[in-house]
Formats: sequence, C-alpha cells, structure tokens
Amino acid sequence: MSSNHLKQNFEEQLATFLERFQPEIVNRWLAIARLSPDDPYYEEIIKNGKRTVELITKYIRNQDESWIKTLTKKIASERIEANVNIGELVANINSGRSVVISVLNQSEFNRNELSKALEIINKYFNAYLYHSVTEYTNLKDSIIQDKNKFIQEMHSDRLTILGQLGASFAHEFRNPLTSIKGFLKLLEHNQAMNKEMWQHYFAIINGEMENLEKKVSQFLYLSKMRGIDDNPLPANVSDLLAYTTEVLYPRLLESMIEVKTTIEQDLMVYGVEEQLKQVILNIMINSIEELNENPVKNRLIEINGRCDGQLIVIEITNNGKLIPTHLIDRIFDPFISTKNLGTGLGLSVCKQIIEKHKGFINVRSNETKTTFVIKLPVMVDNEWKA
Repeated sequence: MSSNHLKQNFEEQLATFLERFQPEIVNRWLAIARLSPDDPYYEEIIKNGKRTVELITKYIRNQDESWIKTLTKKIASERIEANVNIGELVANINSGRSVVISVLNQSEFNRNELSKALEIINKYFNAYLYHSVTEYTNLKDSIIQDKNKFIQEMHSDRLTILGQLGASFAHEFRNPLTSIKGFLKLLEHNQAMNKEMWQHYFAIINGEMENLEKKVSQFLYLSKMRGIDDNPLPANVSDLLAYTTEVLYPRLLESMIEVKTTIEQDLMVYGVEEQLKQVILNIMINSIEELNENPVKNRLIEINGRCDGQLIVIEITNNGKLIPTHLIDRIFDPFISTKNLGTGLGLSVCKQIIEKHKGFINVRSNETKTTFVIKLPVMVDNEWKA
C-alpha cells in the first residue's frame, strides 16, 4: 500500500473519529468558553461553535481555507456588533483547540498518528485564528476610519455654518444700522429742522430698531436659546389666519394675488400667539415674494384650516414654481433659501417654533403648486393634547 494511500486512510479515520465526538467537543467547549447569556448573538455563538467543529473534519479531508474565511467573517462581524473585544474572541478559539486536542489524547491513535493529528488540528486552528483576527481587525479599522471621517466632516460643517452665520448676521444687521446711523447724522447736523421732519426721521429710526429686534429674535430662535417661555395661552388659529390675510391685504392687492380661504371656526391650540402669528406671516410673505419673483398668470394663494382628529391642520398653498428636489428636503435648514436675496433663516425659525409647540411642518411641491403644511395638537383643557 502506498504512503499516499496510507495518509489518506489515516485522514479519513481522523475525520470519522472527530465526527463521532462532535457533540461532546461542542458541549465541553461551551462549558469553558467565555460567553454571556446577554450576548445579542448568544444563539448564533452556539451555532458557530458547532459549525467550527464540523469544519475541522471538512478541513482534514480537503485543506481548503475558503470555508474558514466565510465563517470567521461572520463571527468577526457579530463580535464587533456585540462590542466584544478581540481578546475574548482569541480565548474562545484557543479553548476550542484545547478541547479538540484533549479528545484526541483520549483516542486509540498511536504516537505517530497522534502527532500527525495534532499537526493537522493546529494547522486548522492557526488558520482559523489568523482569519478571525484579520477580519476583526479590518472591520474595526474600517469603523474607526469612518468615525474619524465623520468627526472631521462634522468639524468642517460646523466651521462652515459658523462662517455662514457670521456672514448672514453681518448682512442682516448692516443695512438697518447704516440707515439708523445716517438718520442720526441728519438729526445731528440739522437741529433746526421742523417738528414734522424730526418725527418722520424718528419714525424711520424706530422702524429700523424694531427690524433689528426681530432679527435678534430670529437668531435666538435659531440657536434654541428661547423656548416657549412667553406665557403660553389658548390661541385661536382661525383668528390668526384671518388676521394675517387682513394685515397683508395691501401687499396682496399690489401684487394682484387672489386669496381663497377655507377655514373652520374656532380652531384652538395652546401656545404663544405672537410666535404662531410669526410663522403664518412668514410663510404668507414667502408665498407673496415667490409669486412676485416668478410671475405666473392668475396668481393665487389658498389658505386652508381644519381640525383633523387630534390635530389642527393649516395648509398655505401658492401656484408659484416648483421647489427643486435637492432643496425641498433641506428647505427648513438654516441658510437654505429659494429666494435670490434670501438668508434662509425664516423657515428655519418657523420649524423651531412649530416643534416647540409640539407640532411639525413640511412642504410638498409640484409643477403647479407648493403647499406648506403645519400640524399642531388640538388644545384640551388649556394644554397640549399628547
């Protein structure tokens, strides 16, 4: 009988022997392995252990490491997701090795056969250990690189936002301050001007000061420095919508915009009336400016207010141009604007206010119309309906 045939015959004997003892090997390994019943992959660990023992006999008959690579890739991924360190992984692999060797030492193989068997088993577990550690390390390195990249991108984004905020702040404040400064100089150098002119100039200065105050409020809302701390009370959304239409009537008339309203009576919410008024006015003004910048025939704004179960629903629609897809998902982010000279703060502030009122706001847009939708909890017993 050839030596090659003898070798194959021994390897088959070894594989058959270990197949017979597979249940015992698995049970003895489970008894000494470092396992936690709280491990999210506990059942998978037991399956992996059984598969590891099965692969030993497969490896003995055909020393192909591709099966080992497939299994260790799965195990490494699960160990990382379970937040298990590499030391525990290595210890459990070596525990499996020691159990298999212990079982072999109880066999009836002679010294030479046992030496050959140990050589094959060690070769298997060395390959198993190498691929497990390699897969674990590669996955861990990839996660660390992704985290570092994310941190760098976050840092870069924050610097960008800081720069945008500074530029926007300067832009928003420079014009009113320049105007105030100019009128103060006029008053200083023309002290003899008549009372009517003085009153006119002071009215302009006061108007610009109020404008600045509003800008400060916008930046404070944006930075979340203010919450709903302005004495929230019952607020009638129906009245707010009617008030907005009345206040903006001159602008609507000038822009030749028709307004259609469908508003249910006494739509009551709980919150800060001035803040909710600011949201409705902002969206209405945006609609007017959109229709002025992009003229269309038969300019139209539709205002709909209704109660829908436990929510008050406000819809403000204009028949202006489509909001591009790349902007619509980010339109409530700071510094995102569809207007040529917009700073992108108005809608961001609207979102802040609505969310602080336990509501939400979104927008949908197509070729024929754009609709802003606001949903607020119905007031029940002078508080929010949770």
